[in-house]
Amino acid sequence: MLPLPDYQRVYQVIYSVLQASGIATTSRACVFFASAGATLLREHYGLPATISAGCMALMVEEAGAQVVVYGRKTDNGFVADLEAFHAWVECDGWLIDFMAPIMGIAPRADGHDWQIPRRMLQRRLADRLPSPGDIQHQGEFAANHDAALAEVLLDRQSVQFEDLLNVCQTWFRRPPRPLKPLAMADSHGPTKKLLLQAPSIDGVW
Repeated sequence: MLPLPDYQRVYQVIYSVLQASGIATTSRACVFFASAGATLLREHYGLPATISAGCMALMVEEAGAQVVVYGRKTDNGFVADLEAFHAWVECDGWLIDFMAPIMGIAPRADGHDWQIPRRMLQRRLADRLPSPGDIQHQGEFAANHDAALAEVLLDRQSVQFEDLLNVCQTWFRRPPRPLKPLAMADSHGPTKKLLLQAPSIDGVW
């Protein structure tokens, strides 16, 4: 699917636009990462990328059996709802999570002292496991798309959300081409020159 430099460029552009916006909590903006990622893959790569949302889990450390789960635990397992979910991109039989390199930030903010590597997450959907309870080894994952939830999440987004998507699309260039100079401005503050400022990626899940 995507080579690491291309994945990194998509992730960097989305992260940097969110940070520059001053209105986003970047570490919890999975719907925007998925929406912008799917848009960039469609518009700049000609790929049939779609937005998915639902329950997702990934083992990030095997020795301590540390599994990051996006969902709500119930008596019947994990489910996703409007308060507990994740969003990602699906494309040609692959799951691509452009937010994965910063997935460690939110758990730390919630009080979990986990050291999660900043890694690219791009896996074949055929390799996913049925549920988080089936995960046993580092890098194994589960993901269950809920189309109705995804539709509601997208319908709830603001005009600013669409504006930031347009900024990502305008600024993006496929590597190794350099990004063109671009600035953001609104009626509430000064113009900001966009600069890549995303934390580096350390590897691949």
